[in-house]
Amino acid sequence: MRLSKIKAGIVAIYNYWIGLLPVKLANQLLWIDRQSDWSISIYEGANVRELQPSLVASNPVLSRRDITDTLGSFVADPFMIRDQDNWLMFFEIFNHKQQRGEIAFASSKDGYSWDYQHIILSEDFHLSYPYVFQFESNWYMIPESCAAKSVRLYKATKFPEQWEFVSEILVGRRFVDASILNFNDVWWLFVGVESADGEPCNTMRLYYADRLDGDWVEHPMSPIVKDSLEISRPAGRMRQLDDLLIRFAQDCTVTYGHNVRAIQIERLTKDEYLESQIQSNDAYLFELATMPHNHIGMHHIDFIALDVNRCIAYVDSR
Repeated sequence: MRLSKIKAGIVAIYNYWIGLLPVKLANQLLWIDRQSDWSISIYEGANVRELQPSLVASNPVLSRRDITDTLGSFVADPFMIRDQDNWLMFFEIFNHKQQRGEIAFASSKDGYSWDYQHIILSEDFHLSYPYVFQFESNWYMIPESCAAKSVRLYKATKFPEQWEFVSEILVGRRFVDASILNFNDVWWLFVGVESADGEPCNTMRLYYADRLDGDWVEHPMSPIVKDSLEISRPAGRMRQLDDLLIRFAQDCTVTYGHNVRAIQIERLTKDEYLESQIQSNDAYLFELATMPHNHIGMHHIDFIALDVNRCIAYVDSR
């Protein structure tokens, strides 16, 4: 007991002195346990099943050391927007002082070299997984707000920097990493669910609505994943590739955020749901230890097709 108090005192003193430094310098010196040191890198390949670390990018392309407006423990959950020659990356920063996630963005001219901008969304509860999407010329975001026991919709009042809360889509459960998709003129929401605070996500539920601002109904086959740490937690933006509809899932069987799996959705209607795993590299999308900073895990992907034979993928790893 005495030893734990001494350790806590040392940590408090360390954090106090770190907090007195300029933020940019403090983020260079802040010590973070390797298990928690997430950063963002770029992979490339002919398609999403053949991804390797980019030979063009200087990985990681974004880390906590790039943050300039708060003391940050890590960066994670990248979501990408490409508008002609302009690239935007939305991601989570874990605020070291507040001990909760906030949403920030970075910009790029080529998709490889990134400039950190600033935090754009924070609440008095944890935010992460900023799922940004466009609909009818408006930009929306659904960040994870598990601590608030809700799925919350935000709308940009001045894209990409200013956002306002619109409504709660779902309430009453510990929803994690909600992933939205408009398919066949219906809105679909795939979301992991934690049974209790601190418990790993082992369930995925499915909801649908005819309008983004409409009434959301749970699918009759929901939960579509039960008692599984392999494929129950979303791991990035859902994509339609030619005739394939794909969702990505974290595999948390070894540890939280161990790796990413690709799941093919074979049937999606208001009455039916059917999916199967896409086998690649022993069912994982990524091979660990291909870079110095991805030996422990990778748990998120968002990618953009550059042409018919090449895609660029943004991932987080530790």
